Amino acid sequence: MFRDPPRAIITAMLLDKTIRLFLDGIGRREEYEFYLEKFRSAGGRCFALLVPEPRLIGEAGEMLAFDLHFLTRLELMPALLLAGPGAEEAWSRLEGHGEPPFRRVGDPAQFDAVAAEGLIPVFVREEAGMEEAIGETLTSSATRIHFLRSAGGLRDAGGREILYLYTARENGVQVSESDQPAARTATELLERRPDLHISFTSPIHLLPEIFTVRGAGTVVRRGSVIVRHEGLEGVDRARLAALLEQSFGRPLRDPAILDQCAECYLEQDYRGAVVLETLPEGCYLSKFAVGAEARGEGIAQELWREVRRSHAALFWRSHRGNPVNQWYDRLADGRHAVEKWRVYWIGFDAERIPGLIRRATDRPPDFMEDTAAG
Repeated sequence: MFRDPPRAIITAMLLDKTIRLFLDGIGRREEYEFYLEKFRSAGGRCFALLVPEPRLIGEAGEMLAFDLHFLTRLELMPALLLAGPGAEEAWSRLEGHGEPPFRRVGDPAQFDAVAAEGLIPVFVREEAGMEEAIGETLTSSATRIHFLRSAGGLRDAGGREILYLYTARENGVQVSESDQPAARTATELLERRPDLHISFTSPIHLLPEIFTVRGAGTVVRRGSVIVRHEGLEGVDRARLAALLEQSFGRPLRDPAILDQCAECYLEQDYRGAVVLETLPEGCYLSKFAVGAEARGEGIAQELWREVRRSHAALFWRSHRGNPVNQWYDRLADGRHAVEKWRVYWIGFDAERIPGLIRRATDRPPDFMEDTAAG
């Protein structure tokens, strides 16, 4: 005879279902599950530092309180920094929300201890400038800093949101004059702590920024070193194969297929790679891979930019169910669906397209039990 489960267990099950339904509305399950595991397994109790504009507590305090409450239900404890004019008033407003529970701290070194008690630590420095106050928090265990602004991400000179801003390599974008102080602050932080993940977003987009690869704001990072190799000369084949298999989620049918590589663009730490082949129809993009830990950092865009510097025309294929196809759709001049494949091209004259479609679709699968691979 089975007894009904305790009410606490039923409540926990319903809560878990509710949380998953909400996360499903934010992004793909494999993405948010990956980030949940990543944040939960990281050292330290405080997974991120949130830096809202003080006036946001009055304008969007309910939204911010909801975000914070949701994060705590996921057992992810952030810390808050309120700095500059209006910080004390913002703290009073925040404290008045009651849920989730906050505790004001006088030293960022207390972040982890307070978070371990299930409380959100709040560091208030009205008398200090933003740069000075943030500098004091760099001794904490948090490796992510999310700046929350009513304007959301940083803007370029034309008013368009910048997805990625690099501080140690060419950007290709000009930050708007009004956002240049924020960009300088992020640059100085990365010079002091290169391991930081820094982003600018709005309260309404904070959760998508945290739990999806695409994000919902501006990520600021130093930038990657991309190395171009002729063929596989100087490439660690085992590390490259491991990256490809991790990225595609399948083992290669035969590692010897890498012998067909004409050029290889590699992130120096093997966190991303592009493999090109030279075919009669033109340059074929055989493999585009980004390691799981590097997703959401903009490495794919950096690799693509380096490849396009040298290649005006490319074609490639992708499985019809590949979630990356949305990005490919934006990059390519055109596409054509054939059975399980989508064939993409860029830079080719119309009369050459039928031939490259045949070439791409006639190629055998490169991975075992091929479903998402090219």
